[in-house]
Amino acid sequence: MQGLFLAMYGDKVDIGQALFISIFAMAIVFLVLLVISYLIDITAFFIKGSAKPKKANGAVSNTATSAPVKNKKGSDDTVVAIAAAIAAYLGTSVDNVRITKIRRIPQSSTAWTERGLLAQIKPS
Repeated sequence: MQGLFLAMYGDKVDIGQALFISIFAMAIVFLVLLVISYLIDITAFFIKGSAKPKKANGAVSNTATSAPVKNKKGSDDTVVAIAAAIAAYLGTSVDNVRITKIRRIPQSSTAWTERGLLAQIKPS
């Protein structure tokens, strides 16, 4: 590499040539990183497929629906507690809240994070 540099610029390099070399080298590094980024995106697309992750939909419906709550794992007390919490949050009566489906959202934080959050809550 040093031989190529000496052949192009000789023993002395002025500030303009040094600036050109620096900008050219940074451009090459940037382009290589951009190509690597696109390769990672393409690989992820082929591994996961074209399916996009589903976002969690709200389980609250203010309209009166006649769909009964199918309770497989939980008890009636759990459904009543969730309905009361939703009604309190919305500032309405429990009679105006119809729960059509209750499902558990996957935990996105680690047990360490949960423990740290619980440690910050002061008992009343």
